[in-house]
Amino acid sequence: MKRLLRMLKLKEESGAALVIVAISMVALLGFTALTIDGGRLYSEKSKLQKALDAAVLAGAQGIRTNENQAKTIAREVSQKNGYSLTKNEELTVVGNEIKAEKEVSVQLTFAKALGMSETIVSAKAKARLEPIKKADGITPIAIQISDVPNKTIINCGDKNPGENHGNCGYLRIDGSGAKDLGEAIKNGLTYEIGQPVSTEPGHNTGQVGDAIEFLIKSDESKSYCRSASTANNSCKRVINIVVIETWEGINGQKPVTPIGFASYWIDKYEDKKLYGEFIKMVSPGEIGSSTEIGEYNLHGVRLVE
Repeated sequence: MKRLLRMLKLKEESGAALVIVAISMVALLGFTALTIDGGRLYSEKSKLQKALDAAVLAGAQGIRTNENQAKTIAREVSQKNGYSLTKNEELTVVGNEIKAEKEVSVQLTFAKALGMSETIVSAKAKARLEPIKKADGITPIAIQISDVPNKTIINCGDKNPGENHGNCGYLRIDGSGAKDLGEAIKNGLTYEIGQPVSTEPGHNTGQVGDAIEFLIKSDESKSYCRSASTANNSCKRVINIVVIETWEGINGQKPVTPIGFASYWIDKYEDKKLYGEFIKMVSPGEIGSSTEIGEYNLHGVRLVE
């Protein structure tokens, strides 16, 4: 009798163990699904977000041309990163902002055992185009606001900057002599709106001419750099210069205050004249509030969502 009871008790414990094992397997499967499929969802979300961020940052640069250009650039960049923005509602441009939204379906593996075969991952990004208030790579040439955007000789060649006072539109460098000015034209310097700088008198013809020739020759292999209509900020002959209120009353080494920056495509330097054409440009720099030259100011892009 005791032997029989012992056998029955063993069977009861074995049944309980089977139930515990079954529950544990379900829990283990759930944790596996959470780990594997959860990691897949996180990875897909991260890739999608990065693709949209890159798309709107690139697309915002096209806003200065027109809305269609901004959208075209954004779609191209998104496509290169593995996601198509084909629907109208996925990509919108309003004013100086461009926004992208995208949903993608992600197939699940282990979660299928729990009745989930797929799920939706979504992301959105928005970038805004805003004036730059501080930037590196600014060419030490100043132009007065009344000459933006129409003037095509941007130094003293047509007797505007520093007329009768020795200035030719150049800004003084930390150091001395035309050599420093020439090197700064090649490489640019850091300037900030509202922070006064001094002028550099004289034509400085030799060094300025050599520096401009260097910039133009650096773009010989880039056909798009040969025209203001197709050039971009990868072209050496596209320079960003300082905008000031006026040259009136400025003589010798006098302080002037930047009120903005403007971009110019350099055509040539001839007979002491620097010929260029204004272009709307987007460039890296510290974003600020709107400036006195509004849409003509050099702009930058930042993510706002």
